[in-house]
Amino acid sequence: MLTNQAGIELIKEFEGLRLRAYLCPAGVPTIGYGTTVYPTGRKVQMGEQITAEQAEEYLRSDLRAFERNAESMLRVSVNENQFAALVSFSYNVGSQALQRSTMLRFINDNRFADAAGEFARWNMAAGKPLAGLTRRRAAERELFLKPVAIQPLPDVGDFPPMQPVAAIHTDKPMAPIVAALLPSLISAIPEVAKLFGSGPKTDKTAAIAQKVAETVIAATGTPNLQAAVETVQADPQMRKQATEAVQAIWYELQEIGGGIGAAREFSVRAAAESAPFYKMPAFWISLALLPLLYGTVYAVLTGAEGFTNELRAAIASSVVTGVLGAVAGFWLGSSFTTSRSRGLGATPTTE
Repeated sequence: MLTNQAGIELIKEFEGLRLRAYLCPAGVPTIGYGTTVYPTGRKVQMGEQITAEQAEEYLRSDLRAFERNAESMLRVSVNENQFAALVSFSYNVGSQALQRSTMLRFINDNRFADAAGEFARWNMAAGKPLAGLTRRRAAERELFLKPVAIQPLPDVGDFPPMQPVAAIHTDKPMAPIVAALLPSLISAIPEVAKLFGSGPKTDKTAAIAQKVAETVIAATGTPNLQAAVETVQADPQMRKQATEAVQAIWYELQEIGGGIGAAREFSVRAAAESAPFYKMPAFWISLALLPLLYGTVYAVLTGAEGFTNELRAAIASSVVTGVLGAVAGFWLGSSFTTSRSRGLGATPTTE
């Protein structure tokens, strides 16, 4: 997760910009917005100068380490403002201070109001409160408590109908960044919510969410999911582009986790591409079931000593009925799905 612009502006305001190297209160050569080591790994030396653009670049490079550390400490989802406030806090006092803080413990216990109250405690230097630190902690607390604004979005068109596969909350954990930003992504592309119904919990949900996130990132050409969500929220054209990309993999998402429904959809695509029957998954699935059918019937009729003829006949009949029923159901289901995809919504339409 990356620090949002509100967090970056807060850090820049309180760190201040110095284009010539200086000694910080700890006696360490510092430059820009608090940079002590350049992105190349070389330490800042006294007498060096940089431009404002370089200072911005060095700040963003410095923030990556604090972002990774903060993300690794969190066991719950936080919004972008809460995350930015924590990064600003640790950029000032250090990641180790955040790690051992009561604030972090409250956050991981979902006690966010109590966590917000902890900011004010970190305003001391050399045993005395400092006005600058007091103002910074107040600003970080305000950002931490500020809700993330969700912009209203226009209609983005229809998606093909699909059976919901799972609720958003599952027993299998998603990546923290995906879990944190999934509600914003659904708000930006509302039809994505159709993927997450109110059905039973399943491990497929996390995989589907990850696939949707990767698709939107690729469609928007952004480096990560946070940037992708911000882009589709701000740019209607990019939102349309991301929507179309998700539409393009709609049936692929249904296949995640396998199952007969996925196999049917796979056969539909093969049929749509005019593939020979022997290249269709349905043909090979049916063929694979036949040895099971013949082998079981043969074993029951010839090798089941002690079975009466009536019992043998009943077992053989049940096996034949079950296997042939599965094959017939698969083919009929494939035929129905083919008809649906060709005439009942496989191609999204807009009003």
